[in-house]
Amino acid sequence: MEKTYKENLFYNFLKQVIFIAILAALFLGINNIYIQAQSDDSKYERGANLYFQAREMFVTQTPKLSEIITILEKSIISFIGIENKQLKYYWLAKIAYLKGVVEKERSNHEKAEEDFSFSKKLISESLDIGDFSEGYRLLADVEGQLISYRNLYYKAKYGPGIKGFIIKAIELDSGNEKAYISLAMYYRDAPLIAGGNLKKCKTILEKMIDSTHSNRINLFSLYLWINTAWINSDYNREKVRDCISLLSLFSNQADINYMAKRIEKKYQGI
Repeated sequence: MEKTYKENLFYNFLKQVIFIAILAALFLGINNIYIQAQSDDSKYERGANLYFQAREMFVTQTPKLSEIITILEKSIISFIGIENKQLKYYWLAKIAYLKGVVEKERSNHEKAEEDFSFSKKLISESLDIGDFSEGYRLLADVEGQLISYRNLYYKAKYGPGIKGFIIKAIELDSGNEKAYISLAMYYRDAPLIAGGNLKKCKTILEKMIDSTHSNRINLFSLYLWINTAWINSDYNREKVRDCISLLSLFSNQADINYMAKRIEKKYQGI
């Protein structure tokens, strides 16, 4: 009888130990998830702040391009540690794209093409995990940069897909301002056979203002709009003026004039 009583005490004690162990494991697991979530949030915030700092520096009157690259490389370190793969690949793709734009600005075209290629790979991996508007918009913009470096075969193969990516981005988010701007640039620069049309370009900008309830265009988008107008028109000043005149729809004309003068100064003498 005494033996049975002791055995029962032992088994009850063992059950309590097992129960406590399970609770501890659950608590530690939940705590680790919470800590990881906090860690991801802090890494995301740090990385995003560095990215936006670099982008704001880039659109200043005299950007320090080497310093911008250094800041973007610090941003990469923050995002590499994020557990959410789709978010990580997306932000690393954004950073690689901006690095490509900066390298292109300082005429380091081999490095720019390398960055754009890496950006395409990363954003494609992010989209493999799941569709999202900004992913398709970024993929379209990256492809638009890459075809300027690639041969005729590449342009024929991948160029037509750019419009489809942008339309997909707008279908997923009708308020995606950058996607509308990318689509307007597509109609502005595409050859007639591919649907290029300045009237369509203006219509898209009007639709953007109507859909997003915003009649302002940010400085980085302005840089891309005006800089590509120079490059894609073979530095034809009259064509560039026509492209800039399409921006009369926007209210922040001071920003538009500032960026137009900044980029025109860069191409003086060409």
